[in-house]
Amino acid sequence: MRKTIVSIVLMASALFAFCACNKEPLPVEQAGVPLTISATVGAPTKTAYEYDTESGWMSVTWKADEAISVISFNETGITAIDNFTSTGEEGRDRAEFSGTWTGNPGDRVICLYPALSTTPGSRLFGSVTVGDTSIPLNNLPNSLGTLVKETPSSLANADVMVGDVTISGGSASVRLNRQICVFRLTVTCATTAWYEDYYERVSTVKISVDNGGTPVVVATAGALAVTEDTYTGSFVPTAYGTVKYVLNDFYSSDLNTSGGPKTQVFYAPIFSEGDLEEGYTLRFHYGGRSKEGWGASWENVETFYGGCVQNKSVTEKRTLEKGKIYGFTMTI
Repeated sequence: MRKTIVSIVLMASALFAFCACNKEPLPVEQAGVPLTISATVGAPTKTAYEYDTESGWMSVTWKADEAISVISFNETGITAIDNFTSTGEEGRDRAEFSGTWTGNPGDRVICLYPALSTTPGSRLFGSVTVGDTSIPLNNLPNSLGTLVKETPSSLANADVMVGDVTISGGSASVRLNRQICVFRLTVTCATTAWYEDYYERVSTVKISVDNGGTPVVVATAGALAVTEDTYTGSFVPTAYGTVKYVLNDFYSSDLNTSGGPKTQVFYAPIFSEGDLEEGYTLRFHYGGRSKEGWGASWENVETFYGGCVQNKSVTEKRTLEKGKIYGFTMTI
């Protein structure tokens, strides 16, 4: 897995501010200090997000406009939320962030991506204010929107990362750890239509894992505890179940059963906890719109008949690692 490292370089007037992370005293009058953040992510590339299908690991560079949140907290909860922004050439491996830290002496400090106040961040995370003791993580499909076929960069807004700020000499750094893995779905839609007015448009997929009928592994919501006593560095699930993704535009999906077999690839972010154990069942349910004859109206369907329900039994343990891609190929 390629490491994502964000180095925070303090201006001269702020060199002692972040020493609070190492439990050294911070003068009260220095709260609200300006900071410059130098962020490095992987190797240079001209694409914002690149997913290596050979190694299965995600690699990433910064987009043109980026933001992260610097969150301070103590034993009672969040004491400050500060957003840092960066603008530059898309695909750069180094980004210079700027912002102002408003935390208190002795606070613990972490960084969160995407930033809480950005549009993607607002969808990914629930409401977070000073005094809260946790950061809620919303359902990823609802936050991400449509899965764009053949375009892994569509995952950018769901690439949740978090890390602890540490001090080394006159600078601070944070290693951001990914909180999701990715399912790469290669889907072939076979021809079942006898005439053009009878076919199905596939526009959604529901993904779940169960153990004897009980939902496991795939989380639909989570939370990051942010007090000194409960912080773990990772979001933990608060609910398990089925996640439903939109694959194409609902009314004009070109993944359908008319005109010959069609194959499309989608990248779906998955918030998982634990492994795929022997005996588990991995389920893929495809749905969309169906028209069953001349002059018939379109019907909305959650799951089509026949091959649009794909159940894969886990016959041996499969580890799901955050930050890694897992490929699934199926014909429906």
